[in-house]
Amino acid sequence: MEEEILIIENKERVVFNLPASLFKEGIGSHIRSLGVKKIYKRMDPLGGPRVILVLDKQGAMELKAWITVQISTSKQKFFVTDLEEI
Repeated sequence: MEEEILIIENKERVVFNLPASLFKEGIGSHIRSLGVKKIYKRMDPLGGPRVILVLDKQGAMELKAWITVQISTSKQKFFVTDLEEI
């Protein structure tokens, strides 16, 4: 089953809604260096445990690059939805 990575960007910040499994694979150890402003954990009734990260624009670019590398080498299937608020 594919898991969704949702990225929502506005003028000030970028919000990542990730599967908890991807977060545990390595993002958690780099939280401080990415400039994460807030972290939320929640249970999605359809998708299981999720982690929501709020970052500044610079940290978001670094996290997007990390996610790209991770999903290209992962055995688990992911798809990315990248939205921009206007």
